[in-house]
Amino acid sequence: MFRFIPVLTGLIHLIATTMIAGVNNFVDVFAYNLILVGTAVWLVIRREWILASAISVWTVASIGSALIDLTRILISPTVNGIGFVAIYPLIFFYILRSQQIIKISRTQVLDSLIITIGISSLLSILLLAATSNARSTSEIFLLTLYPVGDLLLIFVLLLLGARNGISLEYSILFIAIFIFTISDIGYLWLYSRDTYLVGGIVDEGWLVALLLLAARPKLPRTSARVMNTYPPIFIALALSISILGWYALNPRAVSTASIAPAIATLLLAFIRMALALEEAEQGRIHRQLAVTDELTGVGNRREFLARLSQLPTDGSNSLLLLDLDGFKAVNDHHGHAAGDDILREVAHRFQAALPSDAYLARLGGDEFGALISAPLERAEQLAARLKLALATPLYLGERELTLSVSIGAALIAGSGNPLEAADAKMYAVKRSAR
Repeated sequence: MFRFIPVLTGLIHLIATTMIAGVNNFVDVFAYNLILVGTAVWLVIRREWILASAISVWTVASIGSALIDLTRILISPTVNGIGFVAIYPLIFFYILRSQQIIKISRTQVLDSLIITIGISSLLSILLLAATSNARSTSEIFLLTLYPVGDLLLIFVLLLLGARNGISLEYSILFIAIFIFTISDIGYLWLYSRDTYLVGGIVDEGWLVALLLLAARPKLPRTSARVMNTYPPIFIALALSISILGWYALNPRAVSTASIAPAIATLLLAFIRMALALEEAEQGRIHRQLAVTDELTGVGNRREFLARLSQLPTDGSNSLLLLDLDGFKAVNDHHGHAAGDDILREVAHRFQAALPSDAYLARLGGDEFGALISAPLERAEQLAARLKLALATPLYLGERELTLSVSIGAALIAGSGNPLEAADAKMYAVKRSAR
């Protein structure tokens, strides 16, 4: 609890501000900034350089604003605004320093564009209209950066919470950013009505938020978990700044130009939808390849074993193991390409001979397996049908080949291993045929 001492001082300041009516320069200005300066020094002693820098730049800007209000020193509001804005990249870095970032994909870039243009067009209408009291276009630009930075910080934290779970440290960090965001929105609302006063609830919100950050909430390091959504967030931040910057330099064009981002957002959304459908189809194909034997098109060994492990052992399912007789001679005399053609034809015939609810897989080489949704007696009947499937000769060009198959059947029941039982029966059949 020692780390929450700065938060305690902030709460004391909040109580003092509430009890004193009107603006009190000592409490609302001197004590306020003194707490922030002490907090920055506290963090330096704790060697929390990023948070110390974030609170320091904000405090410098706060002191500059106080000097303007109290002494009428000619300090450009833009200079102070830069100090207030500088806190955002520092907090971003503090949050993301424990996360691993990888290369972004085209869908992530599209997502960034959609989010960016949509949010920027909305902010251009709401925020730029709310900053009509600003004295310069640069001041308008800086004022619009606050909610953009807040929004992206909250977005990052929501993403972290969804992927890594909610913890005490995460909650402290999220509450701090949320209070900071509400304070920024309140400031813009008061500023647009020319009713903002030093020492109000907005200032106290900023103070409490910064002091909560000074509690040094640390997110767990995730070297194994790849957070590949962050690069689009930075793209979105950069593009939002660019779009809002253009609006700030062209305030009269906001009403008409805001239509273009809205249209662009819709067009990009349609493109993103088409790309999502394409990726879904590609994903389906990749998933299919992962469970399919590349040569024959039937299931592969991994999927066969996975399905076998999921079947109930109540005697309602059976297993067949099939091994081609004399297939080695095909490869030896006609080559592996010819052997591949034979395997494809054999798999096709086996598949046609089995019922639709059976699962056929190539387990390796010239060995196949089949899972039958029926008791052992039915499986043995199907084994006879599979043997008949090879009764018709196979052809390699004009050459006629005849193959047979040895089949072992086993019931999937009890604690025994049906694979071993079917394998033993299959080799018994193979030996008896010699």
